[in-house]
Amino acid sequence: MGVVKNLVVVTWNGGQETPYSHVFFDAERNFDLLLFNNTGKSGEIEGQNGVPYEHYITEKTENKGQIFYHICQYLTKNALEYNYVGVIDDDIIFKVSDFNYMIHIAGIHNLDVFQPSIAKDSFFSHRRFVHRPGQMVTNIDWVEIMAPFYRQSLLLACESYFHKTISGQGVDCFLMPVLQVLNNQTNTAIVHAVQIKHARPIRSHQRLYQNGLNNEQEIEIIRQASLDLVEMSENKSKFSNRFKRLVLRDGNPFLIQVEVNFNKLTCSIKNVLILLKELAHY
Repeated sequence: MGVVKNLVVVTWNGGQETPYSHVFFDAERNFDLLLFNNTGKSGEIEGQNGVPYEHYITEKTENKGQIFYHICQYLTKNALEYNYVGVIDDDIIFKVSDFNYMIHIAGIHNLDVFQPSIAKDSFFSHRRFVHRPGQMVTNIDWVEIMAPFYRQSLLLACESYFHKTISGQGVDCFLMPVLQVLNNQTNTAIVHAVQIKHARPIRSHQRLYQNGLNNEQEIEIIRQASLDLVEMSENKSKFSNRFKRLVLRDGNPFLIQVEVNFNKLTCSIKNVLILLKELAHY
């Protein structure tokens, strides 16, 4: 059996910006690098001396959904096979040794989808992904599109859906969990042993894309596409009503929100009990 390889994609805005400006190369990598130039301009990488990468793509893209699509195309066209593929925005601060460690942890826990935790002083959209000191891995139902790691087979299963979302949003929280169930690869987690920082303010919610849609509209399109997939006759029996309510938000909005809030309260009580138990040892 050959060495299992993993791939980390880092985006680059080309031009005068420095590739990997937010990456600290403090160790030898145990993963391949793909540098994605989202300007689509040729000849830009030649002006950058000593930039490390095993793969390079330059395609004009507007946002993450198009980037994911071109990555899928590139992997298939070049017959590349990786275990995990991570796709990292250009404004994510991380160091190579941390990603080495995170991939090692993911392998030990047999994770199918995962992401590093987010530092508390980051710009973030979801508090559930913020770093928790004292924890290494916590299971969760989905990871966000800012810095996800997917098994390559799961990423490729999404390819046709990236045409529906320029932002890529909705694929992370709706489509990917559905495809994970269909492919029996549902082990999803945040790796708190490693944390990253998102260094720029969130801007996707302020944008209107070239297809005339904003990210909320694109998210709804992917949610509906995910529901259609679930409702196919051959798939219906694989999904519980609870999954459809809590993951796909399908049902009475009021009752769904009550259930979500109840689950949050339950988790909060469990966390308080854990904290009290820990304090009892001091």
